[in-house]
Amino acid sequence: MPEKILVVEDNQAMRLSLVRLLEGESYEVVQAVDGEDALAKYAQHSPDLVIMDINMPRMNGLEAVRRLREFSGVPILMLSVRSNEMDKVYGLNVGADDYLAKPFGRDELLARVRALLRRHVHERLASRPDVLRLGGGELIIDREQQQVLLGGQLVRLTPIESRLLFTLAEKPGEVFTQRQLLEAVWEGDPSGTSQNLKLYILYLRRKIEPDPEEPRYLLTVRGVGYMLAAL
Repeated sequence: MPEKILVVEDNQAMRLSLVRLLEGESYEVVQAVDGEDALAKYAQHSPDLVIMDINMPRMNGLEAVRRLREFSGVPILMLSVRSNEMDKVYGLNVGADDYLAKPFGRDELLARVRALLRRHVHERLASRPDVLRLGGGELIIDREQQQVLLGGQLVRLTPIESRLLFTLAEKPGEVFTQRQLLEAVWEGDPSGTSQNLKLYILYLRRKIEPDPEEPRYLLTVRGVGYMLAAL
């Protein structure tokens, strides 16, 4: 599922420009035109990130952020034509996570969006016992949600790759024989051969290893099988 971003901006041209930029990066975007609309859209859509302008009619962005913080820890990036230090401090004090003064470059905005989303994912997963963190948290394997994150980015796996990785993730640090993996992953399908198992191990390494030629996470135990590195 794409990450969902709520864009709150009363200026239509600016709002649509942000929507096009974010949708071009494969985010799902919800729009709101002021603070009151933002609160309603947040309750309806539960976004992963809020981009909030400050100067808006009915309810400004600062008040909307203050109210959001009464019940939500969603990451918030504030936007404003104001650029003095006191405005920035006030925005952060009411609960914003980051502040960006207009005008800004597209690359800077996207970099801040990605950083806030990565931090949010790591914080959300930090206390869950069913989440494996390898490489100091660089590789995250969420066994409950069946998701894999590398450097905060979702790793897209095929069904066979997913079954193989999550089978190994059931017991990190324990060696699985080739027969055990073939039975668990292919479930009697004749395409489940030792050669195909080696091939899918290679595919997985290309997706999750910093250097597939020198694997750190998905290890071969010669003459026995494979294992996922222990925590």
